[in-house]
Amino acid sequence: MPEFVEEEPPSYQHAFQAGLDEDSVVHEFGRFKDTSLDSFERGELFVQAFRSQINGAVPPELVEQVRQHGLQSVQRLDQTTHSNSLFKHPLATANQPPFHITTMSGDDSLTPIVEFWPRLRNRGNDMDWDITLQATHPYLVSYGEGDDKVHSLHYFEITVQEAKSDVVLSIGLSTKPYPLFRMPGWNNHSIGYHSDDGRKFIDDASGGQDYGPSWKKGDTVGCGYSPTEGNVFFTKNGQMLGIAYSSISPLNYYASLAADGHAKVNVNFGTRPFLYYPPPPPPSSSFSYPPPPL
Repeated sequence: MPEFVEEEPPSYQHAFQAGLDEDSVVHEFGRFKDTSLDSFERGELFVQAFRSQINGAVPPELVEQVRQHGLQSVQRLDQTTHSNSLFKHPLATANQPPFHITTMSGDDSLTPIVEFWPRLRNRGNDMDWDITLQATHPYLVSYGEGDDKVHSLHYFEITVQEAKSDVVLSIGLSTKPYPLFRMPGWNNHSIGYHSDDGRKFIDDASGGQDYGPSWKKGDTVGCGYSPTEGNVFFTKNGQMLGIAYSSISPLNYYASLAADGHAKVNVNFGTRPFLYYPPPPPPSSSFSYPPPPL
């Protein structure tokens, strides 16, 4: 490993969260050992190159769009960043696109369907096909003044339509810019829940910590985030799996999903009813929940 590459991303959150439960084991490898040293090193070089920009200020126009139209109405999947040569996946070419996005009705305001690596059928064992897609708008405490602009709990779901048993998927959060050839949870300022082993990751380049069940084709998995409380939780098929992380720093997180091979998933930012919907908060809670999806 080059001398200028650190052995693991320095992360107060990773160390703090891992230490909250003294009985929790931080694994060295994931179930499929599904990332390489080369990918890790490229991720570290990315972090060092963009250190001053990571978790930067949210563009004012994005905040204004949410204020004017509501988050559910404007939230999309960010395809533009992947066309930038600084951020595109090193294996992505015109003949090997990293993803293809359609919608259930042809209207991009409705549920997007993401097909990761649509032309990839044989991944090989020596290539890193991990690819992350982020949302266009961040999950903030508030987008303006007044109670009607407070979003103390954010949530989205993905449903796995297609994925072979050895394809790993991830759902979670990440800031921008992010090394999009790394899954959420593996690099600084990111959180992920991975399908192969059910482990959770926060700024963790190793094998993660035990959290919930694995998930596969046919499952619906959700990610919830309260920036006011600093809590992150995940769901599977409408069932709450428990708080994964608490008291995390209030960063400008974006909804994120990833796969390391050919897979197809539906993404629901709230334009359709969720399988899981948070119950009303207790009277003493400071949570301000968004209204149920239409």
